[in-house]
Formats: sequence, structure tokens, C-alpha cells
Amino acid sequence: MSRSTQRLDDVRELGRSFARSMRAENLSPNTIESYGESLKQLADFLESESLPTAVSEVRKVHIDGFLEHLLNTRTPATANNRFRGIQQFWKWCVDEGEIEVSPMATSKPPKVPEQLVPVIQHVPVVVGPEVVVTVAFR
Repeated sequence: MSRSTQRLDDVRELGRSFARSMRAENLSPNTIESYGESLKQLADFLESESLPTAVSEVRKVHIDGFLEHLLNTRTPATANNRFRGIQQFWKWCVDEGEIEVSPMATSKPPKVPEQLVPVIQHVPVVVGPEVVVTVAFR
């Protein structure tokens, strides 16, 4: 949808206001960028699936479809990060009176499995009377 034909309550259009609001709150540029990217990806998904992009018409099932898509194409950590970004957008929409209830009101974030990080231990090994080397073990 071209910008000239977008509705005022379109996710992308309100996303610009959301970004302005975050800048006015002096949020970190990284936070603003991350939330903005999350919202862009949601809007792209909604459009690619011919789903509504008006905030008043987006439902939990649409958000769940987006998260499912992310979990099939990205890591769980990325899906969790995107969940957090769009969750803040919908909270802002409620606070601004754009909608009465967030479509994410009952949503839970995607679980991120714990990943064990190998610990490398450096152990000195005596090779000869004057030679000591360090060996790394996992």
C-alpha cells in the first residue's frame, strides 16, 4: 500500500508516531531501531498475507501467525525480541486511545531455549624441566 493511500490507523503510519513518541521520551536509539524493525517486519508480514493493517482490525491470531512465521524463519531469540517490540507498540496504541484492548493482551512471549556455552579451561602442563605449556580443555 502506498503511503498516500494508507489509513491514518495503519500499523506503518502509527509506527511513525510511535517512533516520535519514543524519541520524545529520550529512549535509546537502539531501542527505537529495534522496535521499529519489529513493527516493520509485522507490517510486511500482514501485507504479504493479505491481512488487515489497520490497528483496530489486527487480532491475536494475526500476531500469532507473525510469531509462528518468525519461529520458522529466525531464531527463538529473534522471535522473542520482535515480540517485545510489537508488544510495546500495542501498549502505546492503547495508551493513545487508538484501540481499547491490545491484540497481544493475553499473548506470551516465545520461549528461548537455554544455550549452554562451553567453558574453556587453560591448564598448565609441564613438558620438561624448563618447559611449561598451556593446554585448553572444553
